Amino acid sequence: MKSIVILILLIISISITGLVFFFTTAGGLLGDCDINEISRTVSPNSEYEARVFKRDCGATTLIATVVAIRETEHTTEFQDIFVVEGDLQITANWFNTTELLVSSGSIDQESVYKNISRWKSVRITYELILNP
Repeated sequence: MKSIVILILLIISISITGLVFFFTTAGGLLGDCDINEISRTVSPNSEYEARVFKRDCGATTLIATVVAIRETEHTTEFQDIFVVEGDLQITANWFNTTELLVSSGSIDQESVYKNISRWKSVRITYELILNP
């Protein structure tokens, strides 16, 4: 009986350790990146929401400025549409219900990791000052 209790406690201990590791590592559910939201803006018909934020994943990576978009009914499913290396001033504003304008100051062209021009029915236009 005593060995069964010890075995159960050992299984519980290993399970808890595994869950803690899964939820706190970069590949886990929570990850170890800090997200600092800059702004959110909803489309005129309230169907979509754009969000600008800074992502900092620690000392071994650089800060990224990100614009992400989602359908407002899907509260957790943002899709990154623009990602640039650095702590930059980026804005996202709606022209109308299906057009989003992403604007910035001066950006080095090689620091842009991602820039999508269409997401679902939304057309994304960029007004960027790119340095060669």
